[in-house]
Amino acid sequence: MARILGLDLGSWSFKALLHDTSQKASSARTFVEVPLPQNVEDPEAARRAALARLIELVPGGVPDLTVISLPGPSLATHPINLPFSDPKRIEATLPFEIEGVLPVDLDAVFYDYQPMGAPGPRGNELLVGVVRREELFSLLSMLQEQGIDPRVVTHPAVALQNLYTQTPPLLEVGDDPAGLVAVVDIGHRRTNVAVGIPGQGLLGARTFAAGGFDVTRAVCNELQLDPEDAEELKHAQGTFDASAVRADARRVHEAMVRGLQPLLRELRPTLRAMSTRAQRPIRRLYLCGGSAEAAAIDTYLSRELGMPVERLPTGGDLARTRGLEPDHAISAGQVHALVLRGTAPTARSPRFNFRRGPLAFKGDFDFLKDRVGLLVAFAATLLLLFVFSGLVRNSLLRREEAKVDAALCALTQRTLGTCEKDYARALNLMAGQESPISSIPKQTATQLLAEVVAALPDGPDITLDRVEVGLDRISLRGTTSSRAAVDDMSAALEKHRCFPQVEPGRVETTRDNRTSFGLEIQVACDAAEAAPQG
Repeated sequence: MARILGLDLGSWSFKALLHDTSQKASSARTFVEVPLPQNVEDPEAARRAALARLIELVPGGVPDLTVISLPGPSLATHPINLPFSDPKRIEATLPFEIEGVLPVDLDAVFYDYQPMGAPGPRGNELLVGVVRREELFSLLSMLQEQGIDPRVVTHPAVALQNLYTQTPPLLEVGDDPAGLVAVVDIGHRRTNVAVGIPGQGLLGARTFAAGGFDVTRAVCNELQLDPEDAEELKHAQGTFDASAVRADARRVHEAMVRGLQPLLRELRPTLRAMSTRAQRPIRRLYLCGGSAEAAAIDTYLSRELGMPVERLPTGGDLARTRGLEPDHAISAGQVHALVLRGTAPTARSPRFNFRRGPLAFKGDFDFLKDRVGLLVAFAATLLLLFVFSGLVRNSLLRREEAKVDAALCALTQRTLGTCEKDYARALNLMAGQESPISSIPKQTATQLLAEVVAALPDGPDITLDRVEVGLDRISLRGTTSSRAAVDDMSAALEKHRCFPQVEPGRVETTRDNRTSFGLEIQVACDAAEAAPQG
């Protein structure tokens, strides 16, 4: 079958979770973590070396499918509302909407979007993620050096949606199965927030720069320690439970509380905005990520946020994963969600993927090589259906052609006295001089009257008292406002292609100061010209 790898390239360590389904009716999970050296002269070289070591430790070599979330805190997230949900219209409109909120040119970034729930009265709400082109190119280049070509490069907060759709029992609130739930992934330098309904999906997501590094830096500044010593002291003595703090660790506790304030300043309005947008309260908040292992952080955040907070349950396959200690399983929340994305059926997986357009994944055939037989059978079925459809269509067309020939034969038999099935020949015979319809006039009095009315000028006040229409001559009698109007009528009618000559009759002034007139109009136009204009 397939070996699916989830990669979480954090700022503290690189994590990989391998899901191996090559064995019959079973799956094996292997977790690998490589710490990332801190405070080094060449961070990029350190990252490449750590990735090489990580891939070396993954059993079985290069996987069949890799899913990765964008590292670093520079990913921008924007909620955008559109009044329609048609994918083609969204693709056409979204670039203009994104360009309006970006401080850089649209050509300098890659973007993708994820619908946040079903369209509602306010339209279709989209979560749009944007990343600079050079950052994405750098990531793909680093992965390709190790032979890794990820099929999916996704938003780290949107990746948490897989926990909602694939493992809803882990997130459901007992008294409200359809209640709103938040998952907060606290990393070293960034925090991912996802809010949604278990079993349905996300209603909001965001990534911002805050995390365990801020806590370590606060301890470092408070006690004037090196970052490594501050990190060790934070894990050894640090806690967010004020009642459990020893006297010698009081300063560490206070520094840790101060260090968590940047996260709280971002988290409070984020949760409030997502709850308001969803028009329902958040029932519970689950923590994951390496910094979520801090002692009593769940109790402290519950008191500060005013809602139940607990660590993300790690039951199921994750609890039985090789290489993952139960006490540290909570740190694998992000990489677990990435593997779930790779194992999800296409219909249920989120669409968010930065590998689109010029960066679209090109190795789909390699992943589908085990399904070639099924694809061949499907193609053969389509070919048979196409051939059968063509035969049926030709049979129906022959029947319709026979009906048309019979109708044409009956018509020509009735009018010409002979049966003709050739349409062109029948038309020529019926239009000929010796045909029964040759005596029918090529133009009618109604058509000629319509031509006269159309040719009369709009300005003068004209009243027609008598109109005599013949096929070669038309006589008009009436009144108008002035003698000049009679001249205007004559000139306008002579401009018409069917009235080559207009002869004015007697023109007199009536008792009511109007002008009576008469016009004799010669008619000379063929059948095509006799059709009414306009």
